[in-house]
Amino acid sequence: MNRIYTYNGFSVAVDLEQVWETSGNVTLLPPRGFIAVVQIRRLGDARPMVAPIRLMADNQQPFAKEADALMAGFSAGQRIVDDTLIS
Repeated sequence: MNRIYTYNGFSVAVDLEQVWETSGNVTLLPPRGFIAVVQIRRLGDARPMVAPIRLMADNQQPFAKEADALMAGFSAGQRIVDDTLIS
């Protein structure tokens, strides 16, 4: 899943990577969780302003829900824009 948010003249893209259970059996199980990957660009630019950031929930565990991962990624992107990119 991919979401792009606009914030203070920047584009905050949050991509979700699914984390699958590793097992010797081949089964169709839902993903164990999600990792948020955040990229920040100026609106209209193709190159990211900072390196992609990978976020996990507490204790280095994946986020249980897609919505939690998306909101954490967007929130982290907002903080980076406010604290680092806007002077």
